[in-house]
Amino acid sequence: MKTSSPVVRRRRLGLELRAIRESVGLKGEEAAKRLTWSNSKLSRIETGRTTPTAADVTKLLDLYDVTDTARREELAVLTREARKKGWWQLYSEVPYSTYIGLEAEAAQMHTYQHVIPGLFQTEHYAKAINRATTIGLTEEMLEQRLEVRLTRQQILTRPAPLEVRAVLDEAAIRREVGGRDVMREQLRRLLDVADLENVIMQVIPFSAGAHFGTLVGPFVILSYSHPSDPDIVYVEGNTGDPYPDRTGEVEHYRVMFDHLRAATLSVAKTQDLIRKLSREL
Repeated sequence: MKTSSPVVRRRRLGLELRAIRESVGLKGEEAAKRLTWSNSKLSRIETGRTTPTAADVTKLLDLYDVTDTARREELAVLTREARKKGWWQLYSEVPYSTYIGLEAEAAQMHTYQHVIPGLFQTEHYAKAINRATTIGLTEEMLEQRLEVRLTRQQILTRPAPLEVRAVLDEAAIRREVGGRDVMREQLRRLLDVADLENVIMQVIPFSAGAHFGTLVGPFVILSYSHPSDPDIVYVEGNTGDPYPDRTGEVEHYRVMFDHLRAATLSVAKTQDLIRKLSREL
């Protein structure tokens, strides 16, 4: 599976264009005005919410007086890559395609979850949880979601695999999603995933009592190997921006993740608990 992601390229392009604008001392409102664009158009380009055309990028570089041929070609290539289709965009029923694009090229993931993370789910567990949590889901929609979810999991075993540190609430491994047989299979799958060198999985036991995750809910921190791609946070259920990437916000979630880790069982004890639960089912 290719790891190059147009979503990540789009985000990188926007950050590069914003940095160039700021380097010439031009405010966003003034740049938009000179190009007779709306402020929102430029803002969406710079934040990676929309993909600019090649003509848009040319206009911006002309406005910013970028004359270096190599630099212009570098950004032209980035624009072309940003406008490509990711494999997940071949599916019509993908409600979180932006997240998949961000995940596809990540080098590291830190995640806290109340249910089994999508990257760790078996097909039967994924089917059961989709049916339980999505109203009006047709069989065709379900099959598409399953295919996308299972394809996503290849990033765990690709060359240079995604490094994952997962903290799970104990409820995630105790809740019988899909029934006993499905859950037994899922717990065994967790043990297989835990054997991967690039995965560290730990559980916060019920005995830990109240903790940060009780109030905050699930989140994912994604980190990248390219220096121009800053870390990003995906906050599930956030009614505002689900992808806060400002430095202070990312750091806030990193501190929170460290607090959650401090409440977990060790890796060995986590695996012992999962084995115990799978035998009891």
